[in-house]
Amino acid sequence: MRQRGFTLIELLVGIAIMALIMGSAIYGVRSLARSDLRGTSSKLAGAIRYCFDRSVTTGSYFRIVLDLDGNKYWAERSDNRMYLVRGKEESPGKGRAFDQEAADKKKEELDEKEKEEQASRNQLAKSLEPPPKPRRAKFQTFKDATLPIVTMKSTKLFDIYTARQREPYTMGKAYLYFFPDGHTERAVIRLNDGDEFYSLIIHPLTGKVEVKPGKYEIPRDFDTLQEAVR
Repeated sequence: MRQRGFTLIELLVGIAIMALIMGSAIYGVRSLARSDLRGTSSKLAGAIRYCFDRSVTTGSYFRIVLDLDGNKYWAERSDNRMYLVRGKEESPGKGRAFDQEAADKKKEELDEKEKEEQASRNQLAKSLEPPPKPRRAKFQTFKDATLPIVTMKSTKLFDIYTARQREPYTMGKAYLYFFPDGHTERAVIRLNDGDEFYSLIIHPLTGKVEVKPGKYEIPRDFDTLQEAVR
């Protein structure tokens, strides 16, 4: 008995069915990734709003640390008054964030040296000097079950840009600050999962966070619209 083979039409139908199945699977994976990206973006937006509200209600200074290398973020708090510099941060360039930790350590060493020199002067000279500088703000990790350290898995922290920066940061640690008088920084945070992007646009006076699909293009006048925080 002669076995019957597949006809050309049957082969084409089979290939079409396989392509349809594979296309559906790819679409499902992409939809799942897009859903995870949207959820992660919304969660970060909630953390930003939470820090804004907590700063106002507690009278403390808060900041969110965005670890771009570790792909995670967390909140820190300080009870000491702090200021934002008016000029641009002296970052290394090429997307590397300004090293705030190293700058704080260097400033502490200079302050300690100045304190020792001041102590060695006589009492009369001290009385003629200006009042001592206010204590520098020291931030500590904010331990709250509502806002733990969040490590992102499939979603990546693509970059962050604030008015303090010369360029968007893609590496290192970046910071977003919150003030008791109801201010934060104007900022854009972009997250991605492959070619899919979500953007967070933070408004400084209200703490409102817009979560938009796509890679939001940062306007050229971005830093000129920043509300001065002092």
